[in-house]
Amino acid sequence: MKHTKLISILLAMLLALPMTGCSEDPAASADTEPTAAGETQAETEAETEETRLKPDIPETADYGGDEILFLHWMLEDWEPTVRASRDIFAAELTGEAINDAVYNRNVAVESSYNVKIALEKMQLAQVDSAVNKAVTAGDDTYDVVYPRLYEAASMYPKGYFINLLEVPYIDLEKPWWDAGSVESLTVMGKLPAVATSINVNDKDATVGLAFNKEYAAAHNLPDLYAMVLEGKWTIDKLSEFSELAANDTDGDGVMTENDIYGFLGGNDVMDALFHGIGSTLVTRNTDGAYVFSYGTERDINGTDAVVKLMNQDWFFNHHLASNTDDIYYRQLFESGHGLFFWMRLDEVTNMREGDADFGIIPVPKLEESQDTYYSMVSQHTTGLMSIPKTQGGDKLEEVGLVLEAMAAISHYDLIPAYIESSLKTKHSRDAESAEMLDIIIGNRIFDPMLIYNFGNFANLFAEFGKNNNTAVASTIESNRDKVDAAIQKLADSMAE
Repeated sequence: MKHTKLISILLAMLLALPMTGCSEDPAASADTEPTAAGETQAETEAETEETRLKPDIPETADYGGDEILFLHWMLEDWEPTVRASRDIFAAELTGEAINDAVYNRNVAVESSYNVKIALEKMQLAQVDSAVNKAVTAGDDTYDVVYPRLYEAASMYPKGYFINLLEVPYIDLEKPWWDAGSVESLTVMGKLPAVATSINVNDKDATVGLAFNKEYAAAHNLPDLYAMVLEGKWTIDKLSEFSELAANDTDGDGVMTENDIYGFLGGNDVMDALFHGIGSTLVTRNTDGAYVFSYGTERDINGTDAVVKLMNQDWFFNHHLASNTDDIYYRQLFESGHGLFFWMRLDEVTNMREGDADFGIIPVPKLEESQDTYYSMVSQHTTGLMSIPKTQGGDKLEEVGLVLEAMAAISHYDLIPAYIESSLKTKHSRDAESAEMLDIIIGNRIFDPMLIYNFGNFANLFAEFGKNNNTAVASTIESNRDKVDAAIQKLADSMAE
C-alpha cells in the first residue's frame, strides 16, 4: 500500500518552526526581531500569509444564521482530559493556544457566512442509534457526525453517511484533508469518513515513543534524534537499548513495577510496531475493494520481531499488570521506571507539566532500508468526520462550504498551535522533538482492519504479543475464510 505523506502537517510545521525556535527572553519582541536576512518578524509573517493556499469557495455568503451542528462521541471518564473534543467548539477566548485557535476560526467562519457552529456530545455507545434514528426519520438535525472509530465500523456499511468524494466545495486534494485517510478509507469508490485539519483529536491518537533523556545519557546511548533522521532507528536498536537500560533495582531477581524497565508498553505495542514497519493487514485491489493482504514474508518477519520484543523481561505490558489504568501506566514512566514509553501523542500534553525530561521519537523501522517511519492512528481514542445522508441540496452545499472554510483556516492556525503547545514542557521546547512530530504525524497509517475488524482478526492480531503467538502463517489460514467473508459483506453493502 502506498502511504501518502501529509503535506498539510509539513506545511504547518514550517509555520510552527519560528515559534519553537524563538527566544526564551520575554523582553524579545516578535514584531521587531530581525531574521537572518535582516527582515522583521512581522514582514516574514506577512509573506507567510500571502503564501497560504486559498480554498476554492466564495469568500462570503449569507445563510441567515443557520446552525451547523456537530455530533461528537464522548466517554465520561475522558471528558476532563485532552481526549475530550476540544477542536470543534470553544465558548470564549481563554489564552490557551488550541482553544483560542478554535474560537477565532469559528468566529471567522461564522461572520463570513452568517452561520452558527454548535457542538453536541453524546456517549459513544449511543451515537449509532441516534444517527440511525435520524437517518430513518429523514431528520437533518445533525450536519456533521464523529463516531469513535472503534464503533464506526458498524455504522459505515449501513449507508448512514454521504460519500465525501461527492460533497460540494470539499476539495480532498487540498492539504487540509488528510490524503492518507482518503487513500486508505475509500472503498468501492466511496469515502464515508476523513481526517482533517479541523481536528487535533486524531493527531493526539497517533502513536509514538517517548524516551527518558536522563537514562539515555546515563547509558551513553547515541543521539536518538540523529539516529531517526539518519534512518537507523529500528526494532533491533529499540530492543538493544531497552535491554541495556533495564535494571532490577531492588535486586530480588524479578522485574516488577519497582524496577526500571527498558520499554513500558501494553497490548497496543503489537499494532503500533507492526504498522510502524509500513505494513497493513488489509489493502485495496485494482477494483477498489479491500483484500486481506497480511502474510507476506516481510509481514511475518515484522510480526515475529514485535512478538519477540514483547516477551522479554525488560518489556512491561501494563495490560497484564495489577493496575491497567492509563494514568498509572503513564506515571510509571514519569516517575522514572522506564527508558522508552509507548504512547499516543495525547500523552505529550499530559506529561508536559511533569518532572520527567523526555524526548519524542517515532516507532522504529523494521530495517534501515525501509523508506520512512510510519505511525498508526488508534481506533480507540478518535473519530473521523462524516456527513449524514439526510443532508442534501442547498444544505449540503452549505455544510461543504463551511467545512472547507474551517479546514483551510485550521491548517494554518490550529495545527501549528497544536504542535507548539505540545512541545512546551517544563524543561524546554525541545526543537528536535518538533522534527520528530513532523515525521510521526506526516506518515500516518489508517489500517481498514483496525476500523472494521473483519472476522475479528484485528482483535486476534492485537493479542499476538500478549500470547507470544509466532504461528502466524497457520493463524492467517485458519481465519482467512472469516476475514474474506466479512470483507465481501462490506463490499456488498457498499455496492448497494
